[in-house]
Amino acid sequence: MPNKVKVYGKAQSRTALGIANAYLVINPDVTLEELNKAFPGDLNSANRCDTIFVDVNDASKFVTTEGKSTYEMFFFEKEDELLTLKDGQKVAMQQLWQKEDFDKLVDWVKQYNIEVVECKPIEGFQKGGFTLEYDPDSEVAAAPLVAETQSEPKTDEPKAEEEKKEEKKKKLWWLWLLILLLIIILIILLMRGCGCTRQQQPAAAEPAQVVEPVAADTVTAADTVEAIQKDFNAAQFEAAKATLTESSKLVLKDLAAMLEKHPSVKLRIVGHASSDGTAAFNQKLSEERAKVAADYLISLGIAADRIQTEGKGSSEPIDKENRERNRRTEFIVVE
Repeated sequence: MPNKVKVYGKAQSRTALGIANAYLVINPDVTLEELNKAFPGDLNSANRCDTIFVDVNDASKFVTTEGKSTYEMFFFEKEDELLTLKDGQKVAMQQLWQKEDFDKLVDWVKQYNIEVVECKPIEGFQKGGFTLEYDPDSEVAAAPLVAETQSEPKTDEPKAEEEKKEEKKKKLWWLWLLILLLIIILIILLMRGCGCTRQQQPAAAEPAQVVEPVAADTVTAADTVEAIQKDFNAAQFEAAKATLTESSKLVLKDLAAMLEKHPSVKLRIVGHASSDGTAAFNQKLSEERAKVAADYLISLGIAADRIQTEGKGSSEPIDKENRERNRRTEFIVVE
């Protein structure tokens, strides 16, 4: 087994899943109990239970007071996302990772010789995924959630070239099959047109439709009103500015995905500022922050009539000791 694994990811949540897979590569005999000891629950502030990993058979414990299961909203639950331990046990991992928690996770796994080389942000509704690179032989394991063609770490070039040729042969085989079917159809139509056939010919089979595999969706979106107020109030700003940070944009993209699923939901975006500056300046700044967040959601396709904005200045701090946390927007469901 490798002594070290490098992780190349796209989207924070999928990169976190790649980190878990990297740990299993290095420690293939690990049990669920040992896995949760290696990744304590307090690594993720959005945790919905005491542990990062759960047995899929225990999903029934994740139920709201209304009786609705929250398992699929907060855990990677699709078959190709589950972790399989040596004894065959299927394990699901927490999928909501905010920027601060993700950075803590990346730093934590350095002790296990796991290095996150890159975590690229996603644009709009792009797909995410991860790739693992083993050291010292640079053996690459293609992750099951790699969702689009992208630059891979170093691979065995002769082997990669051979795989490309094989894939090309498969595509050519389908192409020739489609051409042959089209020729058969054309001949039948011509024979009918010139009266060469005395009896009705059976209809030629339609060319088989080639269905491209759809990659796993990596937009990590919450599906409940409760999740909006608990998980998306993390769009923060730099001091004295109303400019969205890259991490704030990722939060808003996840929120836009949730709003797309629930077109009846309307929001009031409330901007806040820290106690730096005058009251008048902070009031104006908080209003601008709310508007910037609203404009970004609108640019992602959310209708403007679904969004209200409001500024509270520095009147409602959430942490008097940490001014950075007060430079934020909050999302309130109004309908």
